Amino acid sequence: MTLADLALLLDAPVQALRGPRPKEHVWHVSVRNAPGDRLLADAEWAEVAAGMVHAAGIAEHGDEQACRWVAVRHAGDHVHIAATFARQDGRHPRVRGDIPAMHTAARAFEARWGLTPMSPLDRTARRRPVTGEAEKAARRGLAETARESLQRTVRTAAALAHGDTDFLDRLRDAGVRVRELRDDDGTLLGYAVALPGDRADRGSRPVWFAGSTLAYDLSLPRVRERYEPLATPAGWALAEHRIREAAGLLGRAGQDEGAGAALGDLLAVAAAHAPALVRPASRRRPTPSSRPPAPPAPAPWKAEHGPAGAPRPAPWNTPRARPGVAAPRWR
Repeated sequence: MTLADLALLLDAPVQALRGPRPKEHVWHVSVRNAPGDRLLADAEWAEVAAGMVHAAGIAEHGDEQACRWVAVRHAGDHVHIAATFARQDGRHPRVRGDIPAMHTAARAFEARWGLTPMSPLDRTARRRPVTGEAEKAARRGLAETARESLQRTVRTAAALAHGDTDFLDRLRDAGVRVRELRDDDGTLLGYAVALPGDRADRGSRPVWFAGSTLAYDLSLPRVRERYEPLATPAGWALAEHRIREAAGLLGRAGQDEGAGAALGDLLAVAAAHAPALVRPASRRRPTPSSRPPAPPAPAPWKAEHGPAGAPRPAPWNTPRARPGVAAPRWR
């Protein structure tokens, strides 16, 4: 079989799609061993490839009408996986959260085969402004970019809101432009925000940011998780009691300087294991001095489930993924 024949077979489902055809219909990822790992056999790489397309929703196990895909191994430490973003039954595939799902699959392969464990995908990291946004803020003499200002405003509104209407009202009260995305029956599906005066295309249109593009934890599903805190008052009371008990134990140790350092370590460890939503704020807490400080007061924080990131399938010219095996390390 020639490469052209293979390409025709992979692309054939695009012609059978019901509805508009995607302009970019190739899904591509590379899966790579960490340096120093043993080389996997062909059968192992085949299992990895099948596991990755299953996790991504490209071709789930047993689905005979899934997207067509091929795995190519041209080096010992990695394979390339390419798929046509069109199902064989003429329907569009439902691929959502493919990258986080592949990271989860990678952890399973690492544990099973004793491979180097890679860092888990951080889906709560703050999204930093791009170069153009920073330059625009500098030209306008602003202390921060529109993205950073909106992140702070939206996060504050989300922390205080008790429902969708309250959340949107708080954004508007803060002076932010709000655009709502609703379905036919009026259900809120998403939102976008813009700063007054922040415009693009020579001032012809506002610069809108969807909640998920501001930060992973500011998408509408993640905002809604804040309305009803998962931690109960009894849970916070227990956490406060244990922190006070630990602080008292260190204070009774009789060594002021040692106790102060130990309490500092306690707070640092507590911040490292705090829920993702409050972890940055916990790490910004002042470091204890040589003497043990007063036990901290209970914080009105709300716990959060890890949000589901949702990157879209990539075209051929997208920067190549570099998972370790199988551990996606995107570069």
